[in-house]
Amino acid sequence: MTVSVLTGLVLQFLAAVIVHVAIRGDWLRRPAALMLLMAILGHGITEVMQWIWPGRNAYFRDYVSQAALDNWIRLVSVAILSYAVAYVLVLRIRRRDAGTAGGKSSAHISRLRLGWLLLLAAPLLLATFQGRGALQPVAPGQTASRENYALVGLAGQFLVPLLAVIGAVVLVRYGSRWMLPLFVVQGALLSMAGSRSMIVTACLLSLFGARLCGVRLSRRQVAWVVVVVAFFTVLISSTRSVAGRETFTQGIGAERRIDGLVDGVAALPTAESREAVLNDVVYRFDTNTFGTLVLESLSRHTPPVGLETTRNNLLIVVPSFLDPDKLSRTVESRSEESFLDRRFGLDQRVDWLPGIFGAMLGYFGALGLPVLALLFGAAMGVAERFALRRASTARFLLGVGLAQCALLYSAGPQALFVTMRGVLFFVLLLWVAAALRRGYVAVRFPAGPVGTSRMKTSKETKNVKVAP
Repeated sequence: MTVSVLTGLVLQFLAAVIVHVAIRGDWLRRPAALMLLMAILGHGITEVMQWIWPGRNAYFRDYVSQAALDNWIRLVSVAILSYAVAYVLVLRIRRRDAGTAGGKSSAHISRLRLGWLLLLAAPLLLATFQGRGALQPVAPGQTASRENYALVGLAGQFLVPLLAVIGAVVLVRYGSRWMLPLFVVQGALLSMAGSRSMIVTACLLSLFGARLCGVRLSRRQVAWVVVVVAFFTVLISSTRSVAGRETFTQGIGAERRIDGLVDGVAALPTAESREAVLNDVVYRFDTNTFGTLVLESLSRHTPPVGLETTRNNLLIVVPSFLDPDKLSRTVESRSEESFLDRRFGLDQRVDWLPGIFGAMLGYFGALGLPVLALLFGAAMGVAERFALRRASTARFLLGVGLAQCALLYSAGPQALFVTMRGVLFFVLLLWVAAALRRGYVAVRFPAGPVGTSRMKTSKETKNVKVAP
């Protein structure tokens, strides 16, 4: 481990410390803090993994030199510290507004009904079992061959948050004693998609939503959560090793997926499976290689992209039925990673992990990254404060969406736009449901002459005397 890497780790540790003090250690209820943790995982802790298990990340590290990597880690560590400082400053401004919605409160989920949540999730799960729904991530250069674009997009965006919200509602309304069977079911269902990140994200978002409503888990329960999530993520790696990644590709039905998972369970004790799992863990969090390659390309006078990809990200959130020409546009205009790959000379057949700061580097170069990190930290702080200020279902969904953005850090900024589109959809769906309910009540129980409902309560009904 070089001096530059150690220096970067110190800066990132300092960022974590100042945020930890500012939020009083309440990391799970702070989406902006979770964003910082994910950045440190992708840019700092991953380097510790490379040091402990050298040579296991040839998938990425063969593309970069140590000197170039050192330059990037110093820069991104400054950006991480800038993000932390801006976030803490936002928390200090009008501190009384930050996190005042804490405590035991079911007002967050008062308008969420398990029945219709399950009804929304069921077809997405069925499509995933049939190989037509949520799919494992692939490199941008391979996405053009996918069919059923609309269904794949719907399942890929909404299945995980739906299951996460269902999990949070179950934990809040029925108690944490249902935690273990809940996460076992979640993991089993999402393992059919063959994506480790979906399992981890759904579980953590369920815990985040429950924590937002005041549910606290014991250390023993947290340990069980870790065991369950680790089992299913290891199972995915083992299955890919013995049955191949094609087991979870589009068009592969439930029978073959289940057979592959069964083979993966049987192979768990083998040395081949253990090696595959360790290799996956070492490379899976490496968001430093992408930033290093972009920084090298910039040093060769490749011009930054400015806000062009941001404009594309705004256009991509427009639904296809409102923008029929969206699917006919180039992959680069629909995928920020693909656009950056093309501009900076990266291989589009590789499934890079750009990370938010890695992609932001391409906007305005090395000098612009710390400034963008400051603005990003402030924006996340403001959004978090708004989501936590009062207890309401809309703010609850916003908080869950922000937490999902944090957990999708490695996917880059485009994930923020797409995730917030999903939050907006859920909020509009709640508004429509509330409007329909008000209309039903108005028709079923019309108001009296003084503008009040003529429907009597049960208490009033008991006091009515019937004439003989």
